[in-house]
Amino acid sequence: MRSTSRAFLSLYLRLREAYGPQGWWPLPSMAGARGFDSGGYHRGSYRWPRSPEGRFEIILGAILTQNTAWTNVEKALERLRRAGLVLPDQFLQVPARSLARFIRSSGYFNQKAKKLKAAARVFSQPGFLEPRSAPSREDLLSLWGVGRETADSILLYAFGRPVFVVDAYTRRIFGRLGVFDGTESYDQVQQKFHDLLPARPRIYNEMHALIVEHAKQHCRATPVCSGCPVSLSCRYFSASS
Repeated sequence: MRSTSRAFLSLYLRLREAYGPQGWWPLPSMAGARGFDSGGYHRGSYRWPRSPEGRFEIILGAILTQNTAWTNVEKALERLRRAGLVLPDQFLQVPARSLARFIRSSGYFNQKAKKLKAAARVFSQPGFLEPRSAPSREDLLSLWGVGRETADSILLYAFGRPVFVVDAYTRRIFGRLGVFDGTESYDQVQQKFHDLLPARPRIYNEMHALIVEHAKQHCRATPVCSGCPVSLSCRYFSASS
């Protein structure tokens, strides 16, 4: 187990060396502010979010990014900010039909408006936007339209909980590395990361973000193996060489 754990940590370090800190989860409302780039990424800083508004912005983003590109989510978040919708109580005062118009760019906007309303009802409860009293994973999974990936993104990025987020990129990359065979459940894949990486939110944060970056640059549906920083560990690369 120790050698396998070292291999996982080594992989993490190689990805971080190749791509650098990713600055997730971005806060578009802070774009251009000190410590943030033009997209709201805060590379190398793990102090964010530091306010209920920031945490709720991440919750909104985690729901809106389902089945769409982040650029579409940014447009929706900007329209919500312009409408003065930054906290749960404000969302509860807006009809779902009006909310859907604000988030049209994110796709599936009628469904997502209902999801945002459901999340707003939960997070409008006193203290629920504070890290110490945030809802549990089970509470989040009980919300309509919130699955494991969304719930875990909220827990990790909004509240700093040591929960690893599994997405399709994770399965693709680690399938090609030979770690998974594709039959594992979400929870089984997640448990592997929990077992083999230190239970530190910033490591889970960066590992997930680095996986996404690596999938975009190299481990695409049709992989670009030239220059891949982890090719020496990759069974797919070895088999195709």
